[in-house]
Amino acid sequence: MDGKALKYWLALSRVRGIGQFDLKGVMERFGSPEEIFSAPSRLLEAFSFVFAEAVREFSAWEWAERELELIEERKVTVVTFLDPRFPPLLRQICDPPCLLYMKGAGRDLSAPSVAVVGTRRPSHYGLRMAEDIAKGLASSGVTVVSGMARGCDTAAHNGAIASGGATAAVLGTGVDVAYPKENNRLYEEICGKGVLISEFPLATPPLPHHFLMRNRIISGLSLGVVVVEAPRRSGALMTARLALEYNREVMAVPGQATSLKSAGTNGLIKDGAQLVESASDVLKALSIPFSAAPLEKERPRVGGEEGEVLKALGDDPAHIDMITERTGLPPARISSILLGMEIKGMVKQFPGKRFSRRV
Repeated sequence: MDGKALKYWLALSRVRGIGQFDLKGVMERFGSPEEIFSAPSRLLEAFSFVFAEAVREFSAWEWAERELELIEERKVTVVTFLDPRFPPLLRQICDPPCLLYMKGAGRDLSAPSVAVVGTRRPSHYGLRMAEDIAKGLASSGVTVVSGMARGCDTAAHNGAIASGGATAAVLGTGVDVAYPKENNRLYEEICGKGVLISEFPLATPPLPHHFLMRNRIISGLSLGVVVVEAPRRSGALMTARLALEYNREVMAVPGQATSLKSAGTNGLIKDGAQLVESASDVLKALSIPFSAAPLEKERPRVGGEEGEVLKALGDDPAHIDMITERTGLPPARISSILLGMEIKGMVKQFPGKRFSRRV
């Protein structure tokens, strides 16, 4: 798309209240943003008086010129609503964005996409499930969509990247803004191996209402949404509600009945969401052929003292003193066994002499 045409799309995306109008209907009536801004007032008013007022009020043409320069300077791709590269599923929702800013190597969104989301403050169980499900989906040729937030979102992106598969991060900022700051490395990895997506102009900072808007794009891009772990008040539940509005499949990973972190996901299951425990469950729920999915590895059988230690470990990291108490083995022996199991990749150590199982 040439710069002149893109300038009009940028302008349309900043028209006050544009998200309240049927974008498909607007395009069918006027054909292009350029036609909208050059149309006589009577034609605009015949379509909608409110829309006509919003178009007449727009005056940020200097901003649009500067934005064009930044897009070129920062090597960002902009895909408009009428562009063939615009994700077809996202075009179908009732409130699609006028355009998407994209940055990264994996800008082809033609593969099936599934959202994996959850709380920003997950348990170890939530982190592990988000990573494992994302890893399995990405290994099966599915693009894993998430929001690059702390917690479950970060784990989902990491799982997809670790598998060598595709991932898309939908941001509540400009695509040139890494947020949160601790995800700078993840931001760069996604840029190199996946794609960063936003509807917001470049250099847009993180604002609370932007993340609610971001959630509709996560749902709109995806065949279904997997909520891994979420309390009753969670942005992940908003993403699930939007998915229902868009006629997408909603899936949830069950958690402990007593865990407040899983109260939201357990509630989703009570309300009819698909219960999923693995990537295979997700693929089955969405009727994605299993021929594309790798077989899940059978967990190795571990006996003897190592088996006793594994039985003593739960989903959350346990302190070495607790492991000693549960197994009845001497502390020195427990330390030796855990060291050997860590070297074998069977357990993972956390700060404070806490351990969790990996197998």
